[in-house]
Amino acid sequence: MNQEMLKQAVADSGACYAIYWACDESKGVLKAVQHYNPPERIAELKAKLGTDDVFASEAYKYEIPVGKGAVGRVYASKQAESFEDVTTLPADTFVRSEVAAKYGIKSVAMKAAHGGVLEVGNTEVWSSFDWVSSEN
Repeated sequence: MNQEMLKQAVADSGACYAIYWACDESKGVLKAVQHYNPPERIAELKAKLGTDDVFASEAYKYEIPVGKGAVGRVYASKQAESFEDVTTLPADTFVRSEVAAKYGIKSVAMKAAHGGVLEVGNTEVWSSFDWVSSEN
């Protein structure tokens, strides 16, 4: 999964970020290994929060066990998951719900892709998650 593929996932889904999670087989955990944010989203957050950090860059701080949380479940089951508002979810459902709230992330969708998990999300509430069933 490369930067161009993540950029395309953002465009196809209407998201404001994309994260690719890969499995570290030796530890049995998923780690963020690549992310993409459109330049306008980065500028918006820098103006609002005064930092270069974005929700996607915070993902690198996490190691999510296979089968745990949304990312771990999607990896283990190969079944897509989507959430209208992750800020309302308990940590066992979406591990990063508090971080999502900090960055204004509401809706998140993820699916198995390229041997890992591709996650996209947005600050707007999505009621439809067509992207998760697409081939992209």
